[in-house]
Amino acid sequence: MIACAIALTAVLGCTPRPALQFSPATLPDAQVGSSYAANITIGQAVTPVGGASVQDGALPAGLDLALAKDPNNTIQISGTPTVSGTFSFTIYVWCRGTNVNGQTATQQYVLVVK
Repeated sequence: MIACAIALTAVLGCTPRPALQFSPATLPDAQVGSSYAANITIGQAVTPVGGASVQDGALPAGLDLALAKDPNNTIQISGTPTVSGTFSFTIYVWCRGTNVNGQTATQQYVLVVK
């Protein structure tokens, strides 16, 4: 497998992409009935982040996840939570591809709403 990757790199001129990095690794707590906003920056993206979604779980009621227009490669979780609890979910991110395949990654988060 390594020999194949080296051969492809030599033939196609491509290099392996680094793993995407999510920052921060943990989210700040939220409060029921209070406005909440958290930004997650995606690092090591070779091409711009094209989209993000929640998988394997759900955000607390009242919160939404969206790709920020500025700065690039940023995901925003915002809204006003309506229920308390501990919510576990996975965020899936994909990067746009041009003449190459884009990167993808997932990161698990836990958000506590008090």
